[in-house]
Amino acid sequence: MAQASSARIDYKARAAALALQFRGLDPRNPPSWPVLPRVLLLVAVSIAVVGVLWYFPLSDFANDLEQAHAQEAKLREDFSDKLRKAASLKLLKKQRDEVAETVEGLEKLLPNKAEMAGLLSAVNQAGVGRDLQFELFRPGPSTLKTYYAIIPVSIRVVGGYHHFASFAADVAQLPRIVTLSNIAVQPKAEGVLAFEATVKTYRYLDAAEVVAQKAASAPGAPK
Repeated sequence: MAQASSARIDYKARAAALALQFRGLDPRNPPSWPVLPRVLLLVAVSIAVVGVLWYFPLSDFANDLEQAHAQEAKLREDFSDKLRKAASLKLLKKQRDEVAETVEGLEKLLPNKAEMAGLLSAVNQAGVGRDLQFELFRPGPSTLKTYYAIIPVSIRVVGGYHHFASFAADVAQLPRIVTLSNIAVQPKAEGVLAFEATVKTYRYLDAAEVVAQKAASAPGAPK
């Protein structure tokens, strides 16, 4: 009986000691509390946080996360594309130089306005050199295109068939672009033929002509 009474006395003493820990607590200074109140406060705060997170709508955060993933994928794709372009920059520069060289070569095939007289003289000399007699050599009005002009020249020559064929071959071998079109043949005498044709030559427009052409094609420009 003495042992049981002693156990009850110990239990009551412990309960009293625990209850004593909850007395005089300063709500403004939890770190100064005894161990048991601090542990119980930590458990209560943890349960409260879990409850708030359980009921708080997290869908907005999920949408933001998906948008962030999509933006990351797009940025990665843009970076890869720019990286490929940077890697091929050297090749693009080489291709640009090749195109510029090709354009320069084509420009040399077209004379400017000052060189047209020499080109027409070369066509005339090609015919004379093949024993053709010119009865007509009449340049017509120019037809303006984008950055170049077409100058037709009506010709009528008299001579043999082989002479005219050689003349056509010589014209095709001129360093400038010259074409023959609208060729008509009529007998003139025995072994002699009259040839009528249109010789088309081409030249580049000068800077003033290019400016005038752009101004004429601008919206609202007088026709």
